[in-house]
Amino acid sequence: MYIKMFGEYGIYLKNEKILLNSKKAEYILYYLILNNKRKVFVNEILDIFFEGYEESYSRKNLNTLLYMIRKGLNITKEELKIEKNQIFLDTKKLKCDYLQFQKLAEKKPSEKVLNEITKIYTGELLRDLDFDWIIPFRELCEMQVLLITQQLNIKDENIFEIQNLPTKNEIQMELAIKLIAMDKKRRNPMFYPLIIKTTENIKDKIRKSDFYVKLSQNTYLVLFETGDSNIETLKHILKLRFKNNLKILEEL
Repeated sequence: MYIKMFGEYGIYLKNEKILLNSKKAEYILYYLILNNKRKVFVNEILDIFFEGYEESYSRKNLNTLLYMIRKGLNITKEELKIEKNQIFLDTKKLKCDYLQFQKLAEKKPSEKVLNEITKIYTGELLRDLDFDWIIPFRELCEMQVLLITQQLNIKDENIFEIQNLPTKNEIQMELAIKLIAMDKKRRNPMFYPLIIKTTENIKDKIRKSDFYVKLSQNTYLVLFETGDSNIETLKHILKLRFKNNLKILEEL
């Protein structure tokens, strides 16, 4: 059993997505995982997931949803329980990319850690879900990835061997890191890597030779092909192309 929260999120068993018979149960599971380092109170869950319902009805339904989670994940009542008006989820036995990501992010930066993190970060956290309770964690992951991209002083060139360039603009973080690291070794770089924020449709604003990774809502790591432009010329072109709906957060 594997809980995937980056990119194509879901609960997987042997590479097949399984359902908990309730989207709300799945969302509560994600909420508990994201908040696993603090106390989560029952009333907090009721306010977020059962707004507008009577408390007696909400509590009864919450118990049903927790049962669905236990059954779907094959965990015991001790591993997911309500006690003293708090909900406890034991994450020690859970296999989850978000939990792995956070453990790696706490480690001292190294080639191994960088390689593992870029494999895990396959897209923004809980992609396409726009609940308010997700956004702070999504932005946290974005900032952690930003810090990772600044740790690109990598000496082992062999781990960055790339057989073929991608044939589509959106790529995974792992490949973006490899391209940036390789490019830094060139006398004449092929790309200007920028982290940008825009509400424009990124696919309509970049060229066929540019690549991007969606970090979080409206935030992207983009590898702009250098062509004949210097970085200042590129910035001017981008302002025109994005109609000033663009903020450059970081130059890598």
